[in-house]
Amino acid sequence: MQRNLILAVVLSSLVYIGWYSYLGKNLKPPAAGAQTAAAGAVTPGSPAPLAAGAAAPAPASSAALPAADWKKSAAAISAGKAAYLFYPDAASIKSVIYQGPVAPIELIPDAGQGFFASSLPYRFRLKARTAGSLEFSADGPGGLTVTKKFVLSADGGINSFSMDITNKGRTPQILPAWELTVGPGLGTAKSEEKENPKLWRAAYAFMETGRKHPTVKVLKDEPAQNDCVWAGVDNRYFLAALAGGNLDKTRPLRREEKVGTNKAPLLAVPFAAEQLNPGESRRWATSFYLGPKDYQRLQKLGMGLDRSVDFGFFSPLAKLANSALTYFFRLTGNFGAAIVILSVLIQLLLTPLSFKSYKAMAVMKKIQPEMQEIQKRYKDDPKRMNQEVMDLYKRHGTNPLGGCLPMLLQIPVFFALFTALRNSWTLHGAPFIFWIKDLSAKDPFYVLPLVMGGIMFLQQHLSPQTADPAQAAMMKWMPLIFTFMFLSFPSGLVMYWLINSIWGFAQNMYLKNKMA
Repeated sequence: MQRNLILAVVLSSLVYIGWYSYLGKNLKPPAAGAQTAAAGAVTPGSPAPLAAGAAAPAPASSAALPAADWKKSAAAISAGKAAYLFYPDAASIKSVIYQGPVAPIELIPDAGQGFFASSLPYRFRLKARTAGSLEFSADGPGGLTVTKKFVLSADGGINSFSMDITNKGRTPQILPAWELTVGPGLGTAKSEEKENPKLWRAAYAFMETGRKHPTVKVLKDEPAQNDCVWAGVDNRYFLAALAGGNLDKTRPLRREEKVGTNKAPLLAVPFAAEQLNPGESRRWATSFYLGPKDYQRLQKLGMGLDRSVDFGFFSPLAKLANSALTYFFRLTGNFGAAIVILSVLIQLLLTPLSFKSYKAMAVMKKIQPEMQEIQKRYKDDPKRMNQEVMDLYKRHGTNPLGGCLPMLLQIPVFFALFTALRNSWTLHGAPFIFWIKDLSAKDPFYVLPLVMGGIMFLQQHLSPQTADPAQAAMMKWMPLIFTFMFLSFPSGLVMYWLINSIWGFAQNMYLKNKMA
């Protein structure tokens, strides 16, 4: 019975991990016809054009922008670890090269119109610039003027964005409905490029009643249903998001565009048409972040941006594990050493339970003949059989679940470390020793998973075995299954399970000699 339960727990865990790794992020894209018309339509109650010549022009598409060598006219500016290229004609960001720990990373996978482009069909020009800011302006019909300003944080933190629209003409003018866009997609490290399209998402954060922290919701077919704290696009390691300011007065929505051969989400923030009287102005301002999802740093930046880091179902444990790893890293200067320390501490805490588990399994093996006799004798009377089995357990002072408890307790810890290691930016590119250059990536030579599998096999061989041949045969396959699954897991996670296996092997050797 205890072997069946262990097998069920382990296999269920593997299914969960497989789903989380490969399917959980593979969101089904909306149909092509699902793109909302809100971006280009006048909302009920919006003023109608005052004259035939004042009708709102249609929003421009990305195809309307010049495709010729835009880099020749690009305005370059650096902030923190990122180098930005702004395209003056669209007053948008077409390239962001982030200096990652492994290599430079292009965060904008397809320049197109660029990030933070507006659909207003006006051609902008660079008006002013400083070491950390750029200002663009454009002239619209009837005396409308548009000014877009970007102020970048010197340390790569929270940036600011504003857009001012003024009617300098002598007659009322209609500002057509327009939208501001972020995306499509988001770039990532080279090691994540193959999986990146499955991880893209457009999402927003909002405050739920009774909750202390914002809730993150992935945008699909419908616009945001709540006032936004922030909204943007992200992947495993990076986030491009608008936050605060006038964002809460909008309802961002998800659209879709092609990036290469993949469909990528694009966040669109729509605005209705408005009438501007002579001398009247409108201003839209917000903050934005474009950079890595460093959990501790995002916490300091505030605005709920840290909620973009997905720690999975066991998020409290995963956050605790992430904090513990950061603490031990400060002590040792090496994340690999931090993982070793954390793994050993976890095993020390579980050692008393492991001893009880081993003894319980040994007793269960000893009473197998009596149990089989009871099952044979009372096979036609299940109620009596269960009663006799329970009496047998009581006589020998054992519990069928005793051998499973350490495994059950390790499952949440395993999931927590899995998500922490997979989604923690601080571990990306973090080396250990020798050939392990990146603890967030798989072992390039598969040494760790193969050694782990071998030790698991020895541990399985030394553990008390069930008398049921079918169950024993199934359990023998577990080291092979784990080895196969761990081949593509982060080497930091494999290290944890390897230490767990070594610890278990040493315990089994000790207990086997002691109980001999």
